[in-house]
Amino acid sequence: MLLLAATTPGYALNYTISFTASGVTNSVGSVQVQNLTKGTTVTVPEGNTLTLTDQATAVDELKVNNAGIRISQNASTGISTLSFNATKAGSAQVAAYTFDGRKAMALTSRLEVGENSFELSLPVGMYVLRVSGAGCTYSTKFQSLANTGTLAGIKFLSNKKAEVLASQKIKAIVAETTTLAYATGDQLLYTATSGGYIASVPDAPAGSKTTNFVFATIPTSAIPAGSFTMGSPATEVGRNADETQHTVTLTAFRLSKYVITNTQYAAFLNAKSISSDGLYASAANPVEPLIYATSGNYDWGLHYVGTQWIPAAGYENAPVIYVTWYGATEYAKYIGGVLPTEAQWEYACRAGTTTPFNTGNFLTNQQSNYNWAHAYNGGINTVTTSPGTTQSVGTYAPNAYGLYDMHGNVYQWCSDWYGTYPTAVQTNPTGPVTGSFPVIRGGGWCYYAQACRSASRNYIGPDNSATFIGFRVVIMP
Repeated sequence: MLLLAATTPGYALNYTISFTASGVTNSVGSVQVQNLTKGTTVTVPEGNTLTLTDQATAVDELKVNNAGIRISQNASTGISTLSFNATKAGSAQVAAYTFDGRKAMALTSRLEVGENSFELSLPVGMYVLRVSGAGCTYSTKFQSLANTGTLAGIKFLSNKKAEVLASQKIKAIVAETTTLAYATGDQLLYTATSGGYIASVPDAPAGSKTTNFVFATIPTSAIPAGSFTMGSPATEVGRNADETQHTVTLTAFRLSKYVITNTQYAAFLNAKSISSDGLYASAANPVEPLIYATSGNYDWGLHYVGTQWIPAAGYENAPVIYVTWYGATEYAKYIGGVLPTEAQWEYACRAGTTTPFNTGNFLTNQQSNYNWAHAYNGGINTVTTSPGTTQSVGTYAPNAYGLYDMHGNVYQWCSDWYGTYPTAVQTNPTGPVTGSFPVIRGGGWCYYAQACRSASRNYIGPDNSATFIGFRVVIMP
């Protein structure tokens, strides 16, 4: 289903993205596009178009005061007058955009045939002005030199019917176009929603393409197929002997953007009528509890009240804890997924990096929830007293694949049994056929930074649980 398709303007280094949807739904209410590099975000409403504009060149390519649009500015007040001609009466939007693509302000007004004038009051800076509708589409670069007005805005001034219209650039009336600027190398993240479903796709702009959204009941990121070196080099500080490097090739998959939360897991338990003992009669292992209720000093998980599981107050969006490997596996199955393999987890965590962390050679207190008193290999933390508890998912910035909390907060269950790494090249490895201890990855809120390294491995019995173990889910395309 084609959702959005933008027409490509005539200036350089613009490109078009078409969105498609598949999976559990095929309708989309909106698409949010975030420039992770710059932290700017635009939302594209349903039925509108999206044009990605290269920040380095796009504005310079626009012709200042192009035919049909005129601007005069009062140097002392910064108040400007925008005038242009319309060949048709009707509705049009006048909008000002900052150079990073954010819409600073806009006004939808009725135009009449002839010259239409608007007053502009904008903060000091460079803008792109766009007029769209009523028989005309104009774009021009504009610099606001001063602004002594108390309110910023755009307002209609007048219409003057012209006997002979001035030279102008006339285009067909088009739907409103939302623009996001980027620079070469920027990482973009597209997030589409449809009712209770959501999907996210990371991208580095390179040309026209179709972006396919595969919807799930939890936010997911698309992890591209590829090869990487799994494990750590012998020179990596704090490495363990079980991190032998070897080459792994993986097919594409989707991974939940966040660790599964208390709220999400409670919804599963209640849907399956799991009682206070945590047992699930229809599970693959019906005698193994899925989860344990929390209380006392580590009351950050779920409570069983009456006939329902509910999150501890203040921890609704924190990782679910005291969940066993069996409980993590059953939740993954419930939403149509599986636990990640150890290889998938490390590949997704690294997101193309080869350093100890996906943040580089260090992991600071501003990047992860761990024991801040024990930084890694000479790294410096500005705060050394750590939170001492789990934090809400998404508290820190994501990696290049749009995944949050791959380092710290809670360890994450993997599907593999723990065992010695192979040395030969592997394709989609799943670990030993049998074992006693599933792998956990990522480190936790109470662990030193070195335990949070991308290559660090740990393991625990499948029937065990802890305040520092949670999980995320893989959903195959």
